[in-house]
Amino acid sequence: MVESGSKVPNPRKADLEKLRTDLAKEVEKLGKALKRPTEDIGGDKVWVGKNARAWHRELGGRHRRLSEQVGRLIPIVDAAIRGEPEKVPTAEARAYRESV
Repeated sequence: MVESGSKVPNPRKADLEKLRTDLAKEVEKLGKALKRPTEDIGGDKVWVGKNARAWHRELGGRHRRLSEQVGRLIPIVDAAIRGEPEKVPTAEARAYRESV
């Protein structure tokens, strides 16, 4: 039997660290999501003219906004990780695991 005062690695912190790793991969993908279409439309390869330029501006703006929004996620997760202790009481870890 484990005594009540013992501490174990914090499962919430482990979950947040995994989230951060997964998120970093997704941030890279999302950052590139509209890059190619924006370049294609704006490069006169796919579509030319007034409407093409308007679409290019719109897509470029969406690409910038997407990159900005996604770029804000990792610092939020990093702050949450820093706020978590390395170890927690066994009962707290068990309660967290049961709630997830």
